[in-house]
Amino acid sequence: MKKLRLILVSLLVSVAGFQTGQPVQAAAIDNGSFMSLWSTYSHCQATTDIDQLREDALTLTHAANRSLTQETFVLALPGKLEKFVSTPAARFSVDVKAMAAACSLRAGSAAVEAGKLDVAKDLFQSVLSYQPQSEYAYYTLQAKALLSELETSVVQVTLNLP
Repeated sequence: MKKLRLILVSLLVSVAGFQTGQPVQAAAIDNGSFMSLWSTYSHCQATTDIDQLREDALTLTHAANRSLTQETFVLALPGKLEKFVSTPAARFSVDVKAMAAACSLRAGSAAVEAGKLDVAKDLFQSVLSYQPQSEYAYYTLQAKALLSELETSVVQVTLNLP
């Protein structure tokens, strides 16, 4: 009986070691590419050029859409043990989706100021894709408010025409 317990404990310790000992890499976002994304976000916050703002927003949005999937984590275990091991969560120091949403809102606002309403609408619509996720409610509410202002200003402009 003691041998069975010892074997079971040894097996559990080795499985725990496998689970915590392997580094997780999420969707090719390593430190170098993350620093590139951070640089893009910083550029988005500093620039006033609408084309560069739009490009930064698109870059961040594409990066935010890549995420850790079940297929990227592989741990070689017998079938009976696999059901007890869960996929580890990808953890970053900042949220790339939040960076993308903030940049898109800033770029959209700059496009409105420059009179490029179609560009602004596209940027605000991209933020609405985060809508079902509650952690991005602030950004989606901002995008909805800005879109509604655009729609009412377009209506006011068309109503004011002779």
